[in-house]
Amino acid sequence: MFFSHPNISFGKSSRGFGIHFLASFAVIYSFSIMYLDAETVSIDSPHGGFTTERIQKISGTVIGINPEKVTVVINGIPQMVPLYAGKFSFSTVASPGDNLVEVRAGKAYDKVSFFAKVPSRDIKVILTWDTASYTDLWVIDPSGEKCYWAHTSTKSGGNLVYDDATFAPQTFTMSKALPGNYAVQAQYYAPFNSQVTRAKVYVVLYEGTPREKRKQYQFTMTRAQQVYHLGNFEIEPD
Repeated sequence: MFFSHPNISFGKSSRGFGIHFLASFAVIYSFSIMYLDAETVSIDSPHGGFTTERIQKISGTVIGINPEKVTVVINGIPQMVPLYAGKFSFSTVASPGDNLVEVRAGKAYDKVSFFAKVPSRDIKVILTWDTASYTDLWVIDPSGEKCYWAHTSTKSGGNLVYDDATFAPQTFTMSKALPGNYAVQAQYYAPFNSQVTRAKVYVVLYEGTPREKRKQYQFTMTRAQQVYHLGNFEIEPD
């Protein structure tokens, strides 16, 4: 009896331990599956910190959901960016000083900040749109010179940054603005599965200075090969 009682107790403890272990394993396994299937967004670049590069690659990964695009907010300006196999990537122009990049997809969210020691730009124009279509940004300066995909650098210092392999936003900048009137236009190529595209243009003047001003234009585009006039802005003489 003396020896049988400990054996019986030991057996009960073993069964209890085994049940507890299996239950714990099931919880951990379920948590792991939930974690793998969870909606997550991660920004792969930039990594934060300090940079002297004016052109920055914005890229990342989306897990657990399969949207066609994500919203990338750069210094308060939202931009629609397409996803390919859960990945997004495009180029943008960093602002002088602090920069904040935020990405949203469903309920998932990530952000990164970095400091850019880069020259300021008097003009920045960003074109973004909401369908898988090619849409080209045109900016015509007061001299009549047009900056667009086939002429990305102008005599007056205008530059266009774009990626023709994706439907990502396009950005025009000019370091020292000519005084006068600027026209913003877009040439639209209809998407594969829709005939309606909503475009937005953000104009930022004298970014990062006490003179900074922001304007926004939006337009609905419906006709392929059409050039749409999106808006104008004026640069006053110094």
